[in-house]
Amino acid sequence: MNFELLAEERVAIESGGIAAAQWSWQAHAAHLRRGVVKPEDLTGRRNDFMVRHAMELQGVELRDVLDDPKKARGSARALPCATREIDRAGLRVTPVDISVLPPFSAAITLRFRLLAPLLTRDDDPFYLFDNPVRKDHVYGVPFLAAASLKGLAADAFQRGFPHELPWHDLGKGDQVRTMRYRQDTAAAKRLFGIASDDPAELASEAGRLHFSPLWFSHVQYLVMNPTRTDGSGIGTQPIQFEAVAPVTDKGKPVQAEINFFYFNPAGAKDSDEATARADLACFVGALAAWWPALGLGAKRLAGYGAIAPLAATCRATGYPDMPQALEFSGAESWRQLAERIAKGKA
Repeated sequence: MNFELLAEERVAIESGGIAAAQWSWQAHAAHLRRGVVKPEDLTGRRNDFMVRHAMELQGVELRDVLDDPKKARGSARALPCATREIDRAGLRVTPVDISVLPPFSAAITLRFRLLAPLLTRDDDPFYLFDNPVRKDHVYGVPFLAAASLKGLAADAFQRGFPHELPWHDLGKGDQVRTMRYRQDTAAAKRLFGIASDDPAELASEAGRLHFSPLWFSHVQYLVMNPTRTDGSGIGTQPIQFEAVAPVTDKGKPVQAEINFFYFNPAGAKDSDEATARADLACFVGALAAWWPALGLGAKRLAGYGAIAPLAATCRATGYPDMPQALEFSGAESWRQLAERIAKGKA
């Protein structure tokens, strides 16, 4: 949470307590969290927060629900976050000056629409909810870290270009399997690098891909009620999740951009045009095939974090067929960009 928000929250609370602080759901959540004395007090605080801020009530008055929470009927509501400060700081988009990079380097932007709530995990030790979405510690804005995007991208590449052996035959754990995969797959090693715990046996190598964080503007709250596995279908204790919302507080679909650049080391081994072009085309093609199918974030196989491609842009240097930026739009834009890079000038 930023300092401006803290200052405005203090004024709101001093002028009238919780009711006056309702202008900001973040301020209200922080106020409720500080007011908790015992862990069991969280249940009432969460219910109050959900009813006041995170639900669109249907056919029932707020005062009636506050008197009797069992009357609550409604759906999740998107809550806006304080993105104004990260825009002022220039953090939402990290510009890359292609002209100063070595030949055959490229900066790519993939735009998409979020179709389902996206789940991440923050490391806040004490939050109003047990499963908070990851947020920037200074600005309080939800984001998907660059390291997380790199991991999801590496997973997509491994699925798109699998090893000749089954994945589980490559080693006893995912770390060992990933190491073996990158050792045996030159393109994966160039793109993502390799980290070795034993430099004497295998030297570490940085990858050529560099990602920027993926910022979001809205969150919502979900209540999951896991069921028993004995066939009775009876629910157990509900679990509350904070998630990135797929729609804004105005009901419009949430759109976001993934920005990364490929740094081609001039003069190094496998830094020629054909290799760089193949690396980029294979990588973008893998993302186009697997990210819309699997989604982003956690619990992807359960349907969370589903996305739909909207546009793709590539700015490159050194390629004779790409003097200007390549731009594609539509559901097939990511795939079209991969094919255009691979084939060269039509």
